[in-house]
Amino acid sequence: MSTKSMLKLMVLMVVVIAMLGMAGCKHKKPLNTGFDKGAGGASTAGSGLGGDSSSTGGLSNFDQGNTTFEPGSKYGLQTVHFDYDSSAIRSDAMATLQSNAENIKKVPGAMIQIAGHCDSRGTQEYNLALGERRALAVRTYLMQLGLPGERLTTISYGAESPADPGNGESAWAQNRRAEFNVSK
Repeated sequence: MSTKSMLKLMVLMVVVIAMLGMAGCKHKKPLNTGFDKGAGGASTAGSGLGGDSSSTGGLSNFDQGNTTFEPGSKYGLQTVHFDYDSSAIRSDAMATLQSNAENIKKVPGAMIQIAGHCDSRGTQEYNLALGERRALAVRTYLMQLGLPGERLTTISYGAESPADPGNGESAWAQNRRAEFNVSK
């Protein structure tokens, strides 16, 4: 075998190994919400996102909306859904995003991660790209509502984290979504 052929074979092997490594990484590390477990497994607030109102920097007014500050809390931010093979913001999602924008404005120091998701149809590459377009569409809409872009990040999970693992239109409709994660 020539040196050139060996080099091509080595490059191909590296690419295959890298692809296999990425395929095995289905579980993403959850976004750090600033909470940790205290003694006995009880939740304790960190980074000023919960606890008493003296450490919240005005967050107690936000708590009046019956929003919890437990680990994994979405701070009242609601999921929005998309039509099949689309990243266009639906009219029903616009009202939800306006409400989300108002809630985000009540927590000025919080960073918001917008996670785009897809149903199980399509290739992994296509679904990751579609999930990213959905997350970016939501980010753009929230920026049009007055939120600063530096507080909004995006990530795509494609079809890797279904809300409903079933097959069929009702399950797929639940999986075509953008969700929100909050950190400080």
